[in-house]
Amino acid sequence: MKELSIDQLEQIFTGKVRNWKAVGGPDLAIVIYSRENSSGTYEFFKDNVLKGKDFAASAQTMAGTAALLQSVTRDPKAIGYGGAAYGHGAKVLNIKKTPDAPAIEPTEENVVSGKYPIWRYLYNYLSPEKDKGEIAAYLNWIRSAEGQKVVKEVGYYPLPEKLQEK
Repeated sequence: MKELSIDQLEQIFTGKVRNWKAVGGPDLAIVIYSRENSSGTYEFFKDNVLKGKDFAASAQTMAGTAALLQSVTRDPKAIGYGGAAYGHGAKVLNIKKTPDAPAIEPTEENVVSGKYPIWRYLYNYLSPEKDKGEIAAYLNWIRSAEGQKVVKEVGYYPLPEKLQEK
């Protein structure tokens, strides 16, 4: 199995589809791994892939993406989700926005351009009165070439150039 559509992911993670054979895979029961409900990744996936529906009751909740990844890589029946920085060593799936759309590989280029259909920005929030001095310098550094280099070194994808500090 190399690809799934957003609709197929929704059906798998909500428990409507319980066997890989139903989505073109082998005749094996699907084992779902999910993040805990306090995770921003969980909320994003629930809102954007499950369209607000609940995860299947059978989904095994993991405390972090690293633990989720370890579980998924050990079980050929498993599926899970997480940030790009944790995907090394896992089999990643190409995703189709609609059943008839082309399957898109989750490469840096496809994610940064918005072509890959499952992505989000990570934000820093702070009080307006705190946006001075060292904090402002730090936020500017994050958007700088040096800061974005660190983002890439830890496995995440950089901001699109239009959002980087020049």
